[in-house]
Amino acid sequence: MSAKTVLLIEHEASIREILHTCLSEFGGWRVTLCSSIREGVNLCETIHPDVILLDTSTFEVDALIFIEQLKLLSTAQSIPILLISARANWFTPGQLYQMGFAGAITKPFNPSIVSTQISGLLGWNDKHS
Repeated sequence: MSAKTVLLIEHEASIREILHTCLSEFGGWRVTLCSSIREGVNLCETIHPDVILLDTSTFEVDALIFIEQLKLLSTAQSIPILLISARANWFTPGQLYQMGFAGAITKPFNPSIVSTQISGLLGWNDKHS
């Protein structure tokens, strides 16, 4: 089976690079990086990822508008969105679902198991499926 494609939207360059390495090396996935939600909306329309990993803490002026656009694209294309945030553990799975997220990864995350966490949240049985 072909490798999963992850669209990673993370404004912090160092975390973006760490996640890229973790997901591509440990997960075996193709990872497309972007630093803004606006850019993520545009990329989502062209790359059709298997999952969107989104950090919502950003300095973008129109972040909420772009998050809603991303959720609409996600729903239309059946692409789950996972929240990655220091505040992720503030929410129950039900609350995350109501907000349009398939699940969440809490920062700080463990680089050696983050791909396994994502697989578990999405029901991907094996890291290369």
